[in-house]
Amino acid sequence: MTATSTKADRRAAICDAVFELLGEVGYDRMTMDAVAARARASKATIYRGWPSKPELVMEAVEHRYGGAAQPPDTGSLRGDLFAQLTAVCAAACGPDGAVFTGLLTAATHHAELAEVMYRCAYSTKHGMYESMLERAAARGEVPPGTSADLLHEVLHAMVTSRRMWQSGPLDEEFVERLVDGVLMPILQRG
Repeated sequence: MTATSTKADRRAAICDAVFELLGEVGYDRMTMDAVAARARASKATIYRGWPSKPELVMEAVEHRYGGAAQPPDTGSLRGDLFAQLTAVCAAACGPDGAVFTGLLTAATHHAELAEVMYRCAYSTKHGMYESMLERAAARGEVPPGTSADLLHEVLHAMVTSRRMWQSGPLDEEFVERLVDGVLMPILQRG
C-alpha cells in the first residue's frame, strides 16, 4: 500500500466516522475528538487536517457525494427533472437524509456551517441545473435565460420541507406532482 493510498484511506475513514456520528448524535453533539476516536485517528490528525468542525463536515459531504454532479440527459426537460428529482428524493429517504436535515437545521444557528452547506448543497450542484435549462432552451422547451436559481431553490425547498415535516412519502407520485404541477409551469413561463 502506498503512502498516498494510506492517506486517502485515512481520510475516507474519517469522513465515514463523521457521517456515522452525525446520524447518531447530530451536528451540535458531534465533536472533533469523537471523530478521531471513531476513525481511530489521532486528535492531531483531525485538527491538523480540518481547522473547524464545519470544514470537516464539508469534507465528509464532498467525500460521500463527490462534489459537482452531471445532470441527467433524457432528451426532455420533463424527463431530466423527473430523473433528478427521483435521485434527490432517494437520497433524502436514505440514511443520509436525516443527516442532511439535521445539518440544515443546525446551519440556522451556525453561520460557518451555513456557508459550508451552501457551498456543498447549492454552489457545487448549481451548474447541473444551469446545464439542464440550457439544453431545454436549445430544444425550445423553456425561454432562453430561464432561471436555474428558481429551479434549484424550488426543487430542493419542496423536498426538504416534505422530508422535515414528514408530510408524505418522497415517491413517484410526489415527483410527478412536483414536476408537472410546479416545476414545468414555473420554468415554461421563464
